[in-house]
Amino acid sequence: MKPNNPCENDKPLKELLCQWKAETPLPPRFQETVWQRIERAQTSAPPSLWSVVSHWIGTMLPRPALAGSYVALLLVGGVTVGWAQARQDAARVKDELSERYLRVLDPYQTPRQ
Repeated sequence: MKPNNPCENDKPLKELLCQWKAETPLPPRFQETVWQRIERAQTSAPPSLWSVVSHWIGTMLPRPALAGSYVALLLVGGVTVGWAQARQDAARVKDELSERYLRVLDPYQTPRQ
């Protein structure tokens, strides 16, 4: 594969760029106003919670071991919550089926509550 070196093939472009000069002057006190705008942007508002979280994720997740542990932790948490929910639903269904079975055996029996 060829190395991508644009300087070798663009001699005419390089010469043209060397001859080009910017002739419009900068506005008065340009550099001072730029530094004032930078200072205002840095001190104006604290970062939002979303920007802090996205920055933290962007810096922490590129580490494979840490990303793997996060995925494992979320997986275990999801399985635990799913198991608890399924257990609760299974208990409710078991109670309903037991009640129906008793009603089939003795239709005049009052349901327990």
